[in-house]
Amino acid sequence: MKVIHDLETPMRDATILRADAYLPEGPGPFPTLLRRTPYDKMSESASRHAERFAQRGYAVVVQDVRGRHASNGELKMGFFSPDVNDAEDGYDTVEWTAEQAWSNGRVGTWGSSYDGWTQWAMAHTRPPHLVAMVPGMIAANLLDRELSGVLRLGRVLTWCVTNLSVDTRRRFGMSGALDRDEAARQFVEKDRSKWLWYLPLAEIPEEALGGTAQLWRAWLADHASDHFGFQRTHHHTNVPALSITGWYDQQIGTIKHFTGMSANGMTQFARENQKLIIGPWTHGYDLNDTVGEVDFGPEANADYVSICSEWFDLWLKGETRGAASKWPPVQLFVMGENRWRAEQEWPLARTRYVDYYLRGRGQANTPAGDGRLSVDPPNSDEQADTYLYDPRNPLMTLYSPVGQQEPYDQRALDGRRDVLVYQTPPLERPLEATGPIAVTLFASSSALDTDWVIKLHDVWPSGFTQELSHGILRARYRNGCDAPAMLKPGEVYEFTIEVNPTSNLFRPGHRIRLDVTSSDFPNFDRNHNTGGSDYFESELRSARQTVYHDSAHPSRITLPIIPR
Repeated sequence: MKVIHDLETPMRDATILRADAYLPEGPGPFPTLLRRTPYDKMSESASRHAERFAQRGYAVVVQDVRGRHASNGELKMGFFSPDVNDAEDGYDTVEWTAEQAWSNGRVGTWGSSYDGWTQWAMAHTRPPHLVAMVPGMIAANLLDRELSGVLRLGRVLTWCVTNLSVDTRRRFGMSGALDRDEAARQFVEKDRSKWLWYLPLAEIPEEALGGTAQLWRAWLADHASDHFGFQRTHHHTNVPALSITGWYDQQIGTIKHFTGMSANGMTQFARENQKLIIGPWTHGYDLNDTVGEVDFGPEANADYVSICSEWFDLWLKGETRGAASKWPPVQLFVMGENRWRAEQEWPLARTRYVDYYLRGRGQANTPAGDGRLSVDPPNSDEQADTYLYDPRNPLMTLYSPVGQQEPYDQRALDGRRDVLVYQTPPLERPLEATGPIAVTLFASSSALDTDWVIKLHDVWPSGFTQELSHGILRARYRNGCDAPAMLKPGEVYEFTIEVNPTSNLFRPGHRIRLDVTSSDFPNFDRNHNTGGSDYFESELRSARQTVYHDSAHPSRITLPIIPR
């Protein structure tokens, strides 16, 4: 193939962005694929994918977004602000790409995470030459990505310090790591991730943030607003899209792209040509069988480029007899059974929503307590459970070194008294839960504001405790992020907590386990329990938490049970 570096792509405001083009052998013109990225167009991932697509007969363009790496302009990240250029820049780049002599004018876009953001940000502008997209692992709503307006501290700060900062240091002539691997090593080994604990978070020193401090503080100042807004633009979007995600990624938001476009896409053609693939994977392009400490079997292995190629072969090459032409609307991987299954919709039409009630006699602290889950509603005399949440000693997240969700054995946390545990007896027959999950929690706190964290686990006969999904609610946002309200200490409230969806077969001998606590750090930032700003203030207070589960307060988790 032929590779052309640093092609100048002029935007409508005369800003020059730069791209690399990978051209197959032969005279062309070729169907063309585009990836717009803040992660360096010459990164190993971008170049490897581009080379493989070119080997399959596609001309490929990989572009640095505005203000990053080889491209000119001011850096504005869509995660942080509504004032970004990704919509216009995406439109202009698609049309520029289609005009090149080596392009046949049919353009598809691909990429996950922020590279998925750039696609959805552009899609509603409807570039005439855009034919299909593969936007993966990106939420439709910022508040789904962050879950109820709570900062995903581990992900976002690590992203700033070890990723964004590398290029901003170079641009601003700052000292420090100029390589992502070195920045990541220093964050873990030299700094020992100390910035995760820094208070107040808004005052993390500039040298640690490497030129991203202004973005970071703007993010914290307006964190509970939906800067994505993609659900509001689906009805302006008319392009087929393949959404790819994993059960250990931003599935709740990626699924909403599929359901939103299927219901509200601009045209019937767009609505009928949305596809969704959900595997047992974490965030990224490596779609492997082993994630964290769980081996999901050989069927879990998938190749990202091959999946994308099948999709683009259908839409850009017109190969109507190819694999993608036979895909169902939804392909999901059922964990526990460790097999793929084809479905026609989400949620599944045959779902039975079953309430599992929190039960016990007031001693649910730790798995050795008396907390249990039951389909039988509670009695009137059941005693509430209590614990002390101290933000100086938060429950620590078990996840990957770069802050991504993965299934690790949760038994390492079992001795903590600030976790209420409710579980079923060992199951006598298999039970499948596939779909959206919600928790209704009757609770009170001694604090003006606090967090409620939910974790759903599959407890194996060996004792291995596999986290399936989680949810969090910052109490002040119980009526919505646009209507914050403090708690009255000691008053009982009914909280509705959205939990990430999952698909899991609980096998005979396994237990369903629900944990209720108030921290999951640093996956989520700590609630200071003061009612003040958790990002611009440093005071921390302990809170006495009470969870009620009597007949007047039937706390419960509603599971999506699939008949088998």
